[in-house]
Amino acid sequence: MKRTIEEKLIQWAQKKERKPLLLNGARQVGKTYILKEFGKSYFSKVHYFDLEEEKHLLEPIFTESSLNPKTIIDKLSFISGKIINRESDFLILDEIQSIPRAITSLKYFRQDMGKLAVAAAGSNLGVIHGKEAFPVGKIESLYLYPMNFEEFLEGINENMALDFLKAFRGETIDPVYHTHLFELLKVYFITGGLPEVILEYAKEKGNPLLAFRNVRRLQNELLLNYRYDFGKYPGNANARHIERIFTSVPVQLSRVQDGASKKFKFKDVISKGYRSYEDLADPICWLEKAGLVMKVNICEHPVIPVNGNTMENYFKLFLFDVGILGAMVKIPPETIIRYNYGTYKGYFAENFILQELVSYGFTDIATWVGRTSEIEFILQAGNALVPVEVKAGINTKAKSLAAYMSKYHPEMSYKFTGNRYGIDQRNRIVNYPLYMVSKFSLEV
Repeated sequence: MKRTIEEKLIQWAQKKERKPLLLNGARQVGKTYILKEFGKSYFSKVHYFDLEEEKHLLEPIFTESSLNPKTIIDKLSFISGKIINRESDFLILDEIQSIPRAITSLKYFRQDMGKLAVAAAGSNLGVIHGKEAFPVGKIESLYLYPMNFEEFLEGINENMALDFLKAFRGETIDPVYHTHLFELLKVYFITGGLPEVILEYAKEKGNPLLAFRNVRRLQNELLLNYRYDFGKYPGNANARHIERIFTSVPVQLSRVQDGASKKFKFKDVISKGYRSYEDLADPICWLEKAGLVMKVNICEHPVIPVNGNTMENYFKLFLFDVGILGAMVKIPPETIIRYNYGTYKGYFAENFILQELVSYGFTDIATWVGRTSEIEFILQAGNALVPVEVKAGINTKAKSLAAYMSKYHPEMSYKFTGNRYGIDQRNRIVNYPLYMVSKFSLEV
């Protein structure tokens, strides 16, 4: 499965002064696969070590001697029975969070083994608690997100749909293309962007009922694995509290969608007696650092910087993957395909758009809430703030967007909806179909 992050990996590999690479991301987003495939294409040999699976063998290498990289390489070579060529090979240290001292060792590879290509992959790196120092400034870091919609299309061999999106330059979209792409988007709402799930769907996509059944089974297994991590790396956060907050995210967002609440409500999420942000801050932070939720601050008075006028306890939480979202709320795939699940459509659309925006590098994102209005996302573009409204369907009367425009007069406003692409030149509003985040630009 081809991933857009490969371009960044190539740039890293071609650097003369190459630092060790640390690839972070939630579990099951494809870190191991992409590093192995990349290594096969760009290096003479790949040496792979799973520090979690072989911890009993590998931990003494990092904990019972100095972190001299030559010594480490020699011992790794001895264990694998294969000589690691420091001039041309690629070394992968997977699940590096399992041995925190191995993370510290990366800085010495930078200092003493500059010609060796070293990459480490890890999950839950942000929640590891230990005495070892993180090699700040001595490594290069990349983050891998779930597969976005374009990567999904390539993964299931929908090459004509992918080519159409890549070639799009703002022309009128024929209804035939729009309908087909929207149908594929609904499939993505079911599978989400986890590579293993997409592969499972691709195996049986000619038999959708079987494919969707297999997808849900796998997603439920992955949810069990995520919950296993809650107890494995809790740190200062209580594992039970982490799980209850994780489980509450879909409920919280549905309340926002139907207008019952504008933000995450803390009362009784864990149990009675836990009513404030301070009670939940540690488990929320844990989930965010583990990459399982995305936190979007709420602003009432949008100014530059977009998150500079927000409160720590005033925010919304989203799940990292829309497919996992569907599995958690147990909406049947057939219902999603029929696009008949009430206000949850808006909930899915909003989570999906955020997931896509983040995958394309948009990081300065907030939500605007007025007295009776809400704009799903406010993006910072240089010295300007840009409103982005999200609507799941084709009935897209943008009352909230009109209220925001009347009050703050943005140069340009944007909508993601079920409608085809179009520009309202008079009001300076650009409408993108939901499936077209890859073409989203802050300039028209």
